[in-house]
Amino acid sequence: MSTSAPPPGAATPPPPLAPPDEQFWDRYSPHHEFPLSSVGSIAMHVGGLVLFLLALWMLSRMAISDKTAVPMRVMTVAGEGDDGDSTGSGGGEQRRPEDVDPVRQVLPKRDVPQADLDHVVEDIKPYLPKVPSNQEGLRPEDLPTPKKIAGLDEEMKKALMDGMNGNKGKGPGAGSSGSGVEGPGAGTKGDATSSSNRAVRWELNFKTENGNDYVNQLAAMKATLVIPQPANWKTNRAYRDLNAHPPAGEDFNIDKLPGLYFVDDDSGSAGRLVRSLGLDFSPPHFIAFFPKDIEEELAAKERAYRGRKESEIFSTTFKILIRDGKPTITVIDQVPVKK
Repeated sequence: MSTSAPPPGAATPPPPLAPPDEQFWDRYSPHHEFPLSSVGSIAMHVGGLVLFLLALWMLSRMAISDKTAVPMRVMTVAGEGDDGDSTGSGGGEQRRPEDVDPVRQVLPKRDVPQADLDHVVEDIKPYLPKVPSNQEGLRPEDLPTPKKIAGLDEEMKKALMDGMNGNKGKGPGAGSSGSGVEGPGAGTKGDATSSSNRAVRWELNFKTENGNDYVNQLAAMKATLVIPQPANWKTNRAYRDLNAHPPAGEDFNIDKLPGLYFVDDDSGSAGRLVRSLGLDFSPPHFIAFFPKDIEEELAAKERAYRGRKESEIFSTTFKILIRDGKPTITVIDQVPVKK
């Protein structure tokens, strides 16, 4: 009997010549670095955002006891009045006195006699520019500036009134010119474009926080300050460079000063300003004189406000803002004369 041969076995494949390629994650992240770092980064960002939103929510829930508006102080160059409530001269609104001295230094209050209206009419009225009354019957002597001039010493009062009367300069007599161009002996009393006329009917309002701020704003307006000197306040000196501390003073000579001026007769305001200049006294008042270019800028704003001629305007109130060291002038009120 024959025996059949077993079938030939299947051929065994040869082994690979090299190990198989590793998977992507095994090659580049053998210890799971990539997924762990990705999840950690996402978790940190989400956690930071949650903490930020939580902080905002907590701030919004915090109770703020003082919700009063930030106070804003209006300073009138023509003066804040010398009565106890520091009423400004431009609208009768009562405001609290400035409380801006960082060391709470109490400045001495110097008594300035309150000008009597009858005295103002009798002594100042003949020198006032011819400003017609308005519809309500207001007269030039009812404006703030004449009343403040009446409270000055006699020498300063005479100097300002001579300028009002058109006698400024060295020309003989009062003159009779009405052209508005001031010069020796030019009589500009009836000219609405004269500096003396404008000084009576104009009022400037500054927003100021303290004495330094007041100085900076007047310096931006190129003002020259005339300040009475101690001890009797009868001698005056002029200070031109308000950026110097203290500024160098010079003898007062009204012929060397511009024609447009404003009086601040509040002794507290004057004292803070003078001390901010680096001077060690507190005068009862000061006078600010402004140059012709500032005066003409104010006049242009006045005429453009309602398209009126200056002879048709009884009074104008300006708001002065200082931006980047330069004044921005806006008319906020104007009263026309009677038609």
